[in-house]
Amino acid sequence: MIRLLVIAITALMATTAANAGEITVKVRGRATPVVHAEIVTAAQQLCKEDLAGHPRESDLTAFCIREVTRDAVVRTNSPELRAYNKAQGRTAYLRLATR
Repeated sequence: MIRLLVIAITALMATTAANAGEITVKVRGRATPVVHAEIVTAAQQLCKEDLAGHPRESDLTAFCIREVTRDAVVRTNSPELRAYNKAQGRTAYLRLATR
C-alpha cells in the first residue's frame, strides 16, 4: 500500500530556469477529498515557484497545477482518487491560479 506520495515537477519548458521541487503528501488512511486537496495545494506551491518571473506566469499557472495534480494522482494508483480528480472541473484549477 502506498504510504507517501512524492510530487515532483520538472521544468515545464526549456525557457523556465527554476529548479524542480518536490513535496511529500501523506495518503495512507486519509479521505480522498483531503488527499486531493493536499495534492492540489502542493501542486499550486510548486507551480508558483517554478513559474515565478516567467512572462506568461498567469496564463500557465492553472495548466501547471492541473497537470502536476493529474500526474500525482496517477502515481497513487487509487481509483477513488482518480475519479475524484476527474470530477473536478477545469474551473477549480483556474480559481486556484488566480489566488
